[in-house]
Order: sequence, then C-alpha cells, then structure tokens
Amino acid sequence: MNSSATPPPLKTPSSTDLIADLLVDKFQVDRAAIRADTPMTELLVDSLMVVEMAITLKDELGISATEDELRALSFAEFTARIDQRRAR
Repeated sequence: MNSSATPPPLKTPSSTDLIADLLVDKFQVDRAAIRADTPMTELLVDSLMVVEMAITLKDELGISATEDELRALSFAEFTARIDQRRAR
C-alpha cells in the first residue's frame, strides 16, 4: 500500500444544496417545494423566518445575506449570489 498517496479532495457542497438543506432542516420546508423559480418569500413564509435565515447563513456559513435579497429573489437567484460570495 502506498502511504504517500494523497486522499481525494473533499467535495464542497454547492450553495444550492446547503441552502436547500437549511430550508428543510431548520425551517421545515418541503423539499419538493424548492424549485429554481420559487420566490424565497414563498419558502420563508413570514418575516421572522427571513430574519432567521439571514442570521443562520451568517452564523453557520459565514456568509452575509440581506433581508431584502431574501425577499426579492427566487431560490436560483439567491443561491447564485451566495455562490459568488463563497467564491471570494
């Protein structure tokens, strides 16, 4: 056995997967309801959930997201913005 072999790189979950998992696990959103064109406000149905999601993203992923973004964007648009921030 070659002990100098490097392990394969760990696959970093996509922003789409991370945010979908947060919506399902923390906010009890039905995974079937999460589609690219679904407005985030349809997934986060009240203002408290919007605020809580912004805080959760900052606390758990270290990514800032505004409440305005969560209110104005579709799931795909929002995850694309998060992808850009994670790439920095």
